[in-house]
Order: sequence, then C-alpha cells, then structure tokens
Amino acid sequence: MTAPLTYEFQIDSAETVRASRAVQRRQRFAWIAWAIWPLLLALAALYLATGVPWQDLWLLGLVALFLLTLQLVTPWIQRWQLRRAYAETPNLRGSQVYQFSDAGLSITGGAATTTLGWDTFVEAAETDEFFLFFYSKRCAFYVPKRAVGKGIYQSALRALLRAKLGRRAAGLRPDESRLTPA
Repeated sequence: MTAPLTYEFQIDSAETVRASRAVQRRQRFAWIAWAIWPLLLALAALYLATGVPWQDLWLLGLVALFLLTLQLVTPWIQRWQLRRAYAETPNLRGSQVYQFSDAGLSITGGAATTTLGWDTFVEAAETDEFFLFFYSKRCAFYVPKRAVGKGIYQSALRALLRAKLGRRAAGLRPDESRLTPA
C-alpha cells in the first residue's frame, strides 16, 4: 500500500479554459479547426491571383472571417461562463483537493466529495501545465502542475499512475531519472 498523494488548489476560469484546450488538442482531428480558416484565406488569395474579382469572393472571405472570430472569441466566452458557474456553485469556490490512493482518486470541493476508482479512467496524460485524467475520450479532470510541485513530486505522481493505470498512462512523460544512464 502506498501513501496517498494529496494536491490542493484553487481553480480559476482562465486555467480551466487552458486545460479544456489541452483536452481538445489531444483529440484525433483537433488540428482541423485551426486549419480551415487559413485554408479559406489561401483559397481566396489563389482565386485573386488568377484574376477573380473581389466581388466574387465576398462569401469566402466572410466565412473565413467568421471562423477566425469564433476561434478567437471562444476562450473569452468560456472564461465568462466559468466565472459565472464558479460564482453560483459553492463547491467550486473553495479549494479543490485531489487525493490519489490505491483505491483511486477522491476529489473534494466544498462539502462534496467524489471518489473514482482506477477503472474509471481511460487515459492519463500530461502537458507542460497539467496532468489530465480522462474519464471518457473527450472529458478529463485536471490537476495543475503548480499544485503538484516539481521534480520528485511529479515523479511520484507519475509512478503511482503508471502502477495503477498501466498502458492507460502512456500519455505521461518519462521521468528524468529514468533517462539518465546508470
């Protein structure tokens, strides 16, 4: 039996949006959303280079501008919605406590506690800023690395996740200690 690993942090809307983006980027065709509007602009430039008048390209330009605006405005809309949700939900206002143990993950926020067994998770992954715990292919809990600490603290969490999740922890980074030759 290993000692539980406990992490406590305050959630904030900007961080949650960044975590959400990290989850979205791990999806198979996530790059398409960022490729569509530049592709439309490139297509418009190609048409212009072949002599098509501007008046015939207005719809293409309008669609590209709409998609670009949508991608730039979405994070602000998400942040605004999350701030409202945090203000209206007492369990989200206080500290969030994530405790990893042999039994699984317990999340405590305010008066509510949720316990998830290790079989709940389909994948554990890691980014520069977060540890992500996917309970479906598109949804994940996150723990910011600022709450975990650096070096041996992150290594301890990775070791526990690898021990409990096996191949489902393939999205974790290798530990630096594993990379140095003996």
